Amino acid sequence: MTLAFISVLGMAVPGPDVVLAITNGSRYGIRHAFFGVAGVVLSDIILICMVALGFGVLLAASEFYLSAVRLVGAFYLFFIAIGALRTSTASRHAIDRGFPDNAHSTTALMARCFVVAVTNPAAWLFFPAVLPPFVDTDEPIAMQYAVLAIIIAAADVFVLMLYAMLGSRAAKLLAGPNAVWIDRLYGLALLVLSIVLLLQSLGHL
Repeated sequence: MTLAFISVLGMAVPGPDVVLAITNGSRYGIRHAFFGVAGVVLSDIILICMVALGFGVLLAASEFYLSAVRLVGAFYLFFIAIGALRTSTASRHAIDRGFPDNAHSTTALMARCFVVAVTNPAAWLFFPAVLPPFVDTDEPIAMQYAVLAIIIAAADVFVLMLYAMLGSRAAKLLAGPNAVWIDRLYGLALLVLSIVLLLQSLGHL
């Protein structure tokens, strides 16, 4: 219960994953937003596996790797932000009902959210710091980390789907020309996050 509470609080803090969940919900609806959430869950599971294999201390202590992650994440977020701001110049319907319902489109949506999540340095610091205290070294390690991964995945889905529902609701309220403000706010939020990550990677924050 303690880990679930910590995970929910950590995921609820506004960040790139939250911004993507809100935007995917507003653009594509709840069902398609779930694929983006799945990308975040996959990223967290990979990072948890790295902690379980003993890379947790390296991830948390290596300023070089954290700076590299911040730099990659900053440029990727900047790329997405510019794309969102460019597409926000034209009005759109509240939710894109014409979003292609095929494997290629859903995989692309999942991959975009996965890259944003895996290049988020907050996750690289969170898991090595939080998970080890919940592991009993006298018991099978793999099974314990599997249980922890399930708890964190459930917290991810719960929180991010709530944000996706919030985005979907906002899109319905701002139907028509006003819906572009969702894209603009989304693009500006990611732009600010990318600048913060860039400054952090350069040692200015």
